[in-house]
Amino acid sequence: MKNVVKHLAAVLLGLLVVNGFCAWYYNTAPYEHTDDRATDTVRRPGARVSQATEGMGAHAIDANGYNSAPDDRPISVLMLGSSHTEGFNVAAGQDVSARLGALLGKRVYNLGMSAHTFTRNAANLPRALARFKPADWVVLETASVVFTRGQVEASMGDALERLPATRTPLPDFISNRPLSKRLYKQLLNLMQADEEEGEAVDYDDLPPELLAEYEDSLTAWFAQLKAEADASGVGLIIWYHPHVLPDAEGNAVTDAPAVCLRAFHNACRRAGVTLVDLSDAFLRAWERERILPHGFANTALGVGHLNADGHRLAAEALYEVIGRAGEAA
Repeated sequence: MKNVVKHLAAVLLGLLVVNGFCAWYYNTAPYEHTDDRATDTVRRPGARVSQATEGMGAHAIDANGYNSAPDDRPISVLMLGSSHTEGFNVAAGQDVSARLGALLGKRVYNLGMSAHTFTRNAANLPRALARFKPADWVVLETASVVFTRGQVEASMGDALERLPATRTPLPDFISNRPLSKRLYKQLLNLMQADEEEGEAVDYDDLPPELLAEYEDSLTAWFAQLKAEADASGVGLIIWYHPHVLPDAEGNAVTDAPAVCLRAFHNACRRAGVTLVDLSDAFLRAWERERILPHGFANTALGVGHLNADGHRLAAEALYEVIGRAGEAA
């Protein structure tokens, strides 16, 4: 009996130690639904978040469920984006929204949320504007310039199925522990690992008429977004950040298909939307300082989320546009 008790105590102690490690290594807040649906989901309000699987960050979730620091001032700029904008992989105050707010001296509200791609944020844009009422700008992030016709149509028609809130097949006492959350996340990753990838497309070989049709569909989409921003009395900015990696010769290259990026630029221009394309800034950062905007010391080279340098470069580029517009006004 003594041996049984000792073994059980050892197992319990081991679980407590590993759970304590996971509280630092990976302890994200669960997702919840809200009635306003400014984003499909929010984090549990008031929760604490720790993340060290990529980079390292510890954050406090605000009363609305977002990674935004307390600030009583009116919202000047509203930032919608994915987990890149959410910024859990960098230290608190180092994400693009916080950096932009510091540069502007105004309140920039971070509405970034994991799994919220550009199509999803575009669909939610009217609700986000109605809920948070920014005074000057709304800013949408995208990490891609390639969209299918179905994605564009579903976003324009607000027909995307809402992302689910966190539901684990475990009691709350277990599912809210850092260790069990990490194990559940790993299980989901394993279940998705065998999913087949689609066949690669050579975009340079697409016929001109198909590219023209693609540009037209983007233009209509962006014109709708601009009309929604205009109706709320704010300017609209789309910012794009490509992945940058060095090639065999040590030169930096981006992952964007050139023809799709050109169509994206043309569509923004035709729709009257301000586009901040970080491609050149990222390439210059590599050429001058050997900086890659994505990836961390504990990840593969240049792979993953925006790092502190990437957030800084994005904030500086957005500040240049917003600050210049403010001076002109």
